[in-house]
Amino acid sequence: MSVINKNRLNKLRVVMERMSLDAVFIVSKENRRYFSGFTGTSGTLIITQNAELLLTDFRYVEQAKAEAPEFEVIQHTGLLQEAVGEKLESLHAKKVGMEDSLTVGFLREVKNKSACTYHSVETEMNEIRKIKDESEIEKIKKGIELCDLAFEHILSFIKPGQTEKEIGLELEYIMKKNGAEGIKANHVIASGERSALPHGAATNRVVNTGEFVKMDIGAVVDGYFSDFTRTVVIGEPTDKQLEIYHIVRTAQEAALRFIGPGKVCSEVDEVARSIIREAGYGDNFGHSLGHALGLHIHEKPVMRSTDQSILEPGMVITVEPGIYLPGWGGVRIEDLVIIQEGGYQNATKATKELLVIDPS
Repeated sequence: MSVINKNRLNKLRVVMERMSLDAVFIVSKENRRYFSGFTGTSGTLIITQNAELLLTDFRYVEQAKAEAPEFEVIQHTGLLQEAVGEKLESLHAKKVGMEDSLTVGFLREVKNKSACTYHSVETEMNEIRKIKDESEIEKIKKGIELCDLAFEHILSFIKPGQTEKEIGLELEYIMKKNGAEGIKANHVIASGERSALPHGAATNRVVNTGEFVKMDIGAVVDGYFSDFTRTVVIGEPTDKQLEIYHIVRTAQEAALRFIGPGKVCSEVDEVARSIIREAGYGDNFGHSLGHALGLHIHEKPVMRSTDQSILEPGMVITVEPGIYLPGWGGVRIEDLVIIQEGGYQNATKATKELLVIDPS
């Protein structure tokens, strides 16, 4: 068994022992991949103190054996959920851990085949996954390098008259051409008054001189997400555009000076939020300052007022304040940082200067 998988399974087994669980079954694609390496779209892991099982169908048996060699691969022919229940029953499991993301229908079918009691291990799995090992960090860093590369390219690509979709497709093309296996689902390419939409997906709107273009992108490398946002302006910025951009950049850089191991997520959020609030735009910054990421684009902890988590070495988290003025536009600046002993590493290299795109 690989050292990485052994460490991850050992952590899960410590949780199982503490909770007196006979088994845990895992359905979500992120946790399946994390604990086994299996990337197929259908399958369930069943883990006990002495066994690692992977149930899947005919389509994925050979793939599962290649990607998860430490697991015993079991081919099922009927419904996956029924096979899971039957296997848990055959293992004489009485107390079983499960994820919160499990559907009601799936769990109902499992219960029909087994006499177990079921208990959530969602919080515990989040705790295991929140500290990234070196292999995870390298994949995330490769992803942010692709974002930096795509951003540098797009600066010479953007011209008035293009649509948001054209810009978004070019960014996606550059990232995939250079090694990304995919992009995050919620790419934001929003221009003009649409840049006031925090998650404004690209449309056929034509980009014009005098407007902000906000680009929130992310490359996926070996299953791991990256996250990156920059806002540029086409043509010389107005005083209002300079003001808003300066406030957001000041807030972001203040948070970066404060962030580090031992800091509380809510306190980091307040550092940036207080600057925006004191500038008179508190009501225009409605999302969290940042979030962890990994095999999912949004993981825990989250830098917001309600999250009292303490940052630890090995966490990877975004820092992304913004100001959004309906009918006018908005600005967001986002970096991806890796918490380390004594500080952090900023994996994002793109400048935070307000870049002016030549409209000619």
